[in-house]
This record gives sequence, structure tokens and C-alpha cells, in this order.
Amino acid sequence: MKIFLDYNDKRTKYLHSKLNYLQTLEATNDNYALAEPGDFVVFPPNKKWTDEEINSIPSHVTLFCGKVDNKYNNIFKEKNIKYINFLDDELFAIENARLTAEGVLSIVIERSPKSFLENNILLLGCGRISKMLAKIFLELHINFAIASFNESSFFEAHYFSKNVYLGYNFLKDIQKFDIIINTRPFEFFDEKQISKISSNTLFVETASKDCLNEQLATHFSYIKAPALPQKYCFESASNLLLKKILGEMK
Repeated sequence: MKIFLDYNDKRTKYLHSKLNYLQTLEATNDNYALAEPGDFVVFPPNKKWTDEEINSIPSHVTLFCGKVDNKYNNIFKEKNIKYINFLDDELFAIENARLTAEGVLSIVIERSPKSFLENNILLLGCGRISKMLAKIFLELHINFAIASFNESSFFEAHYFSKNVYLGYNFLKDIQKFDIIINTRPFEFFDEKQISKISSNTLFVETASKDCLNEQLATHFSYIKAPALPQKYCFESASNLLLKKILGEMK
């Protein structure tokens, strides 16, 4: 069995040292020529695919990565590619969110002019990453609020914070926050709403799609922070990938 790894990402490149008892190769078109039925191809969970890259995946292999557009389903079927989305595994997704939250903390500590404990923080969204951050903030007694965008998560957010907004109600208080952390993969800020953000705000974008037009984020510090487990804890993130891959090998 051969395993083709994406060497452009620290997490998947590190797998080379963990799987050295198998034949591991970089995932390139030249090396794909060596692929045989039953081989594995591994990319990180945040991989963004092009048509060319998808079409280059060898036939009769198992592909590990994150979410892939449904438009590629027919290609996988025609080429007999077994597709495994790391993030479909809820335990994997939770642990990956924890590592992402740790990366967010690193950015805040590095970039905020205030003591971490003195900041007032707004979490946009109430998914896994926000919940992990909320848990950490509670333990550290940090002031924070959560903006939830549907009723079910709005009520759930009250388990984590006394300060919870539903929908865009957070806008009336947005200038009070030193740090805003977005976890929602949608563009939901318009120009008028962006103008309300304080010039002293540190805005951390963790989502796969920006929540605002970056060109309009000129009066505050806007930091795009994708793939944080690769940047701040790639070894731990790689071990998380390894556990999932070995589980599938069995």
C-alpha cells in the first residue's frame, strides 16, 4: 500500500514520519502514475479543490480530505474513489475545533495591545469553535458574548455565556468589544455594519469564507486566520489525522 500526502501542509507532510513503515509519496501528478488500487491519498481538512486537482486523483484509491463540492460526486463514482471527509467524524471535528480555538488564543495574545484577561470579546456564531472558545473563556473568567443566528443555538449559547445576542442584535453594542472572532462561513456584514466596528477592534476571521469584504476593513485590524491547527499545533493536528486514517485502514 502507498500513501500520497500533501506536502504543502505541515499536518499532512508530518504524516510522512508517522507512516514511514509504509511507502509514502508526495501527492503530485508524477507520483500519481505509481498509484495502484487500494492506495490512499491524504489532504488536510481545509483543502480547497480545483477541477484539475480533482481530475488528477488516481482511480481506485481512498481519498481523505475535508468537504468536497457535490459536483465532484460523479467523478468519484466513475473513478471508483472512496471519499472520506475527516469532518464527517463528529469526534474528529470537535477535537479539530479545540486545536483551532488554541490557535485563536495565540493570535489574540500576540496581536492584542491589552492583557488577555482585560479584553471584552464577541464570538460570532455558536458552532464547535465558538463553544471551545467559550469553555476556555469561562475557565479564565474573561468577559465575552456570543451572537447566535438561529433560535436553537441562541438558547444553547446561554449554557456558555450570560451575554447572548440573537441575530444582528449585537450591532447595537459592537463598539464595546475589543476583539471580535467570527466562526460563520458566510458574508453577512454589509458596508454600513462594518463602519460601526471600532477602530481599536481586533477582528479575527477563522471561517473558510470571509464574513465581510476585506477591502472595507480599513479602520480596524482584520486578521484572516484559516487552518490554525497547521500554524500553531501541526504535530497534534497531524496525530488527529493519523488516528482517523489508521482507523479506516483496519
